[in-house]
Amino acid sequence: MAYALEDEFGDIIGKARRGQNMSQGEVAQASEITESDLSRMEKYTLKPTESQVYKLAEVLNLDGKKLLAIATEQWEPSPQELLPENAPLDVVTISAPVGGWPVNAYLLVCNATGEAAIIDTAAHPEVILEILDIHKVNPTTILLTHSHGDHTNGLPELQCATDCQTYIHKNEPKPETYTELKELEHSDVISIGQLMVTVADTPGHTSGGCSFVTQSAAFVGDAIFAGSVGGPNISYEDEINSVRDNILSLPDDVRLFPGHGPPTTVGEEKLHNPFF
Repeated sequence: MAYALEDEFGDIIGKARRGQNMSQGEVAQASEITESDLSRMEKYTLKPTESQVYKLAEVLNLDGKKLLAIATEQWEPSPQELLPENAPLDVVTISAPVGGWPVNAYLLVCNATGEAAIIDTAAHPEVILEILDIHKVNPTTILLTHSHGDHTNGLPELQCATDCQTYIHKNEPKPETYTELKELEHSDVISIGQLMVTVADTPGHTSGGCSFVTQSAAFVGDAIFAGSVGGPNISYEDEINSVRDNILSLPDDVRLFPGHGPPTTVGEEKLHNPFF
């Protein structure tokens, strides 16, 4: 069975190393692992020993026990149960390949009104439009967690087809768009039918990355994955701190819906994510 996580051991140590501006040589010397072996570990061609996992965790400021569970494929998030039938919201996951790798977009549906938000595009607007038709919901809003192409390509086509207002964080570079984008900042609230969606700053992967939080669900883009984080392209410190402060501070049962990989929960990530 294929391992379900978006990031393997090699991805995690590579992201932590690059985020802290450490070369492979520096990490190899500090952990007493050869640079050649470290390179192979990051490329998934060499499995680490238990002692190597703990040495690397110490050097990279990761949690060794959590990192070992991922290195040995002993943990992945428990399958998330469906929301109760009487829940005020529903979540539809739309996973589509971009460059050979699956990317997640979502529909957040207000069950009371049938209104829905499209969260990111997965670069496949035609798939999203098909899913909208299948579920017979009324899209009123497009919410963008960040502007990378695998999450925003196809936006003009979606805007033309749905006439939705599109929202993005004020600090985020703006993607190609057909209509004017509305800018958001931390703590802003957007209404989707009777649902209240709150903006949470989660920069670091991008300059204006944000998450969308409502009731028992948070849509986190590439800020955090099950057992990992998005590549800290802008600021590792900002990414770790913003996720800790604005996402992992939510109740443990809040479901996290990332831009890649399986859904998880706040509680699972507090217990198992080696970055925290």
